[in-house]
Amino acid sequence: MTDLADRHQRTTQTYVRRPYGVGLLVASYDKTGPHLYQTCPSGNVYEYTATAIGARSQSGRTYLEKHYESVADDSSTTTTTSVDDLIMHALRALAGCVSGDGELTKHNGSIGVVGKDTKFHLIEGDDLQPYLDRLELEGGGNDGDDDDDDDDNDGDEKEEGGDDEEAKAEPMET
Repeated sequence: MTDLADRHQRTTQTYVRRPYGVGLLVASYDKTGPHLYQTCPSGNVYEYTATAIGARSQSGRTYLEKHYESVADDSSTTTTTSVDDLIMHALRALAGCVSGDGELTKHNGSIGVVGKDTKFHLIEGDDLQPYLDRLELEGGGNDGDDDDDDDDNDGDEKEEGGDDEEAKAEPMET
């Protein structure tokens, strides 16, 4: 990850080269457990438990912040969240990020899965459809939360917990 961040950073320091205009989410699993990193075009790297990036990602982040405690893997208990439940949480977060009157479909959505003793695999197309059907049966993934729809950031509402969750992400040293 630090090599990737260094590459992003180098392009910001030379006037001849344009910086990369893209941020990435990189998921991995190693001997210490699962990791989710976000890289920024500036060269910053943040590690998160869950996050969303992109133009319409605020509602996804809000969903993840609200449901973080229910899916956090607590090693002090014997209960863990199943892969299927994690996929459903990811789809609920994604459903709020679809623009306008659109909806999440097998053509515009995909889920990447990585874990202990599990190679990375992408769930998309027809393999994603059973999860989307389950999401539809649950009511479309908005979980009854109508307050997530205000993405205009006009300052008329204070977001709850936003600063606390952002504070959990710490930049990695490069």
